[in-house]
Amino acid sequence: MKADVFDPRALREAFGAFPTAVTVITASDPADRPVGFTANSFTSVSLDPPLLLVCLAKTARDYPAMTAAEHFAINILSEAQKDVSIKFARPAEDRFAAVDWARGPNGCPIFAQVAAWFECSMHDVIEAGDHVMMVGRVTAFKSSGLNGLGYARGGYFAPSVAAKANSSTGGEIGVVAVLERHAALFPLGDQNRSLPSYSAGGGDPAKTLASQLERSGLSVHDWFSLLDL
Repeated sequence: MKADVFDPRALREAFGAFPTAVTVITASDPADRPVGFTANSFTSVSLDPPLLLVCLAKTARDYPAMTAAEHFAINILSEAQKDVSIKFARPAEDRFAAVDWARGPNGCPIFAQVAAWFECSMHDVIEAGDHVMMVGRVTAFKSSGLNGLGYARGGYFAPSVAAKANSSTGGEIGVVAVLERHAALFPLGDQNRSLPSYSAGGGDPAKTLASQLERSGLSVHDWFSLLDL
C-alpha cells in the first residue's frame, strides 16, 4: 500500500478540524442562468494583483458551467445564512428562487445580507487531483461588516456568539456548589440570597472547588461529584 493512501472519511474529518468561513460560489451558465454551490475551500491569494481561489470537485453538477465561465463570484455567508448554505449544498432545481440576489457588475449572482462578496474574472483553472482550483482576479467587492458564518468538524458555528460568551465571563469559569452534610446545607459562594457561586479563574473547576472546600475544613476525597451543566 502506498504511504499516501488514506481512508477518505478519516482524512475528511482531519481536514474538518480547521475552522473555515462558508461561501456560495456563483456564476452564469452559457444560457445566462445562475449556477452556484456551497464551498468552504476558499482563500485569499494575493493583494497585488488581487487574487483569490476556491476549489471545485470535478464531480460537481455545475463543474462544466463554472470552469467555462469568464467571471464568478464568492458570497461569504453571514451568521444568519445557515439555511442558504444548506440549500446550495444540496441538489435542487431552482435554489436561487428562495434567495434574495442581484447581478453584480459582471453579471454574477450576488446575495443580499452576506458578510462580503467578491466578483472575479477567471484568472486560471489549475488541476488538483479530484478537484480544480479556480483562481479569480477580483474586479469588484464589498464588505458589509456582518460576521461570517463558520464551519468546523461537520457543524456550523457563529463566531460572534462564541465571542460574547467569552467576554461575558472574562475567560473565567463560574463554579456553583450547594453541599449537604449531616442534614445541613453548606453554601459555597459569594452570595447567599441566590444560588451561590465563586470564580474559579481559568483552571480546572474540580481542583479549584476541592481546594476551596479544604480551606473550609471539609474533606473532599470521598463524597462529592461535579456535573457539567
